[in-house]
Amino acid sequence: MKKNVLKYIVIIISLLLINFSSHSHEINRDDIEDIVKEFLIKNPDFIKSTLDNHQLFLENKKKQNAIRILKNIDNPGIFQKNANITIYEFFDYNCGYCKLVVKTIMEVLSEDKKINFVFVEFPILSQQSYIVAKAALASKKQDLYNSFHLSLMKIKGRVDQDKIFNIAKKVGLNINQLKIDMNSPDIEKQLTQNREIAKSLGLNGTPAFIIGDIIYSGALDKNNLKKIIKQYRES
Repeated sequence: MKKNVLKYIVIIISLLLINFSSHSHEINRDDIEDIVKEFLIKNPDFIKSTLDNHQLFLENKKKQNAIRILKNIDNPGIFQKNANITIYEFFDYNCGYCKLVVKTIMEVLSEDKKINFVFVEFPILSQQSYIVAKAALASKKQDLYNSFHLSLMKIKGRVDQDKIFNIAKKVGLNINQLKIDMNSPDIEKQLTQNREIAKSLGLNGTPAFIIGDIIYSGALDKNNLKKIIKQYRES
């Protein structure tokens, strides 16, 4: 990668020198190479800056592509009429900070009727986290995802299979159908896609929020979340 960038630097400088030579005295190829080498030796910061900018460009392009793919995945959420902003949250049901931030999220959504909030299942803490994420996505097939999700988030301590199905029964889910749907290929695919997007975005913890094209890691308090939303709209 760095070799390619250096090649581009040499080409650009060479083209500039060739252009200069067409308007002044003749400069041969050896002269150009010597001038380029001398320039690069005397300006190491130029090389570093160019490499850093190129790396930043590649990382930003990768992030933008990941966010674009995320928008096309049918993740569940709370969608409000006339919304002018969409917030994505990567979370794990066994993440204590994810549970703490639920109250903040729901209060902000209650006060601001122009927000879409998308729940991105990102089970990374344990195998139980993966199982509950599958159950949650399966509940979407019975149109009970939001109720099930919020109920699961109220569970204190670790979420295990007994707790999953007890909560499922309380919110009115058909347990037999839920167990069947949990093993459907489309749910496995969705969790894989979410995980790949998180990897592309450099996410290795929960919760993490995406607002616009900016990533906010950690549990946001109410004031900070409202401030970020305000800044996004003003921009």
